[in-house]
Amino acid sequence: MTIHFCPSSGQSIGLELEVQLIDRKSKDLVSLAPQLLSQLPEEGFKWELFQCTIEINSRTCRSLPELEGDVRQKLSLLAEVAREQGAEILLSGTHPFAHWHHQKITETLRYQKLLKRIRWPVRQFLIFGLHIHVGVSDADKVIHLLNASKRYIPHLIALSASSPFWIGFDTGLASSRVKIFEALPNAGLPPPLPNWKAFDHLLSLMLKTRSVESIRDIWWDIRPHARYGTIETRICDLMPTLKENLALASLVFCLIEFLNENPSPPLPKNTSQQHWILSQNKWRAARYGVDAQLITPNNGEVSIRKEIERMLNMLQPIAEKHGLNKHWQTLSNILTKGASYQRQRRWFYANGKNPRALVDFLQQEYAADAFLA
Repeated sequence: MTIHFCPSSGQSIGLELEVQLIDRKSKDLVSLAPQLLSQLPEEGFKWELFQCTIEINSRTCRSLPELEGDVRQKLSLLAEVAREQGAEILLSGTHPFAHWHHQKITETLRYQKLLKRIRWPVRQFLIFGLHIHVGVSDADKVIHLLNASKRYIPHLIALSASSPFWIGFDTGLASSRVKIFEALPNAGLPPPLPNWKAFDHLLSLMLKTRSVESIRDIWWDIRPHARYGTIETRICDLMPTLKENLALASLVFCLIEFLNENPSPPLPKNTSQQHWILSQNKWRAARYGVDAQLITPNNGEVSIRKEIERMLNMLQPIAEKHGLNKHWQTLSNILTKGASYQRQRRWFYANGKNPRALVDFLQQEYAADAFLA
């Protein structure tokens, strides 16, 4: 078979946010998606695997200010409709104490088939991410960008990490969501691919062997999205403040523009070693966040903070061209004031280790759009 890539004309950006629905009193997750979606417009609001989640989809935007306005409006509308049902919204990579066993799975054919085919890894998939789509002009180019952007996966994990707690305990990780996600088949790092034809052949094999039912079942950390004509970055945790989510979106937007304008060399011959280094660095970022030490291609180590600073300096001219200085300041503040996982831990251990109160703290950060610990 042949998968047709629908190219985007000009660089565009769009977001998907997997938003939690919580009970106003208990602060636990609540399965209200059916009731809320019946009151929301179809465009921009979607079902997710669990009924305690609603996915917000931005429209295709040509600038970050346009994106901010669209996402802010949709979050506000969702919060308003949720309040009418005695619920509230929460933005974070995981819920601090809710248990996957108590959640209702959405009764669509797709999700029921996933549950039947994959079983427990789907059942415990109680995590919440930020997906960033950037428009790409042709199929082979999206594969080039996929290969070139993979080395920055640890950087994105460290900056966005917002899931230190899961089902009531401190996991010890900066991003537990990353490791939970990897339990799914066809998830994790994308394989090295020379061109679109190779991706097409791989997908054909997956379909022929019933490893996937459609291209939607490829859950790589970064993947091409043929129908939208985008490269989709899926590795980021959802973060509690809107400005953090927009800052990560801005970073990915600028990175793709940079890689598009600065072609990288062909795939290295030692791809197995490069893949291992990237896999190890991804683990270190999920474990230690912005305090991780990354392995370098020459077998040394370097602070991920320094690598992120180099990345920000490299992309600074593109950010300035697009008027993204405020988002660059937010990224800098994440390094100096703490990523979400750090702020959550600081607040939790300084305030009686109360997981329900931690939900209040996350909501306060969202309401203030500020770092509060």
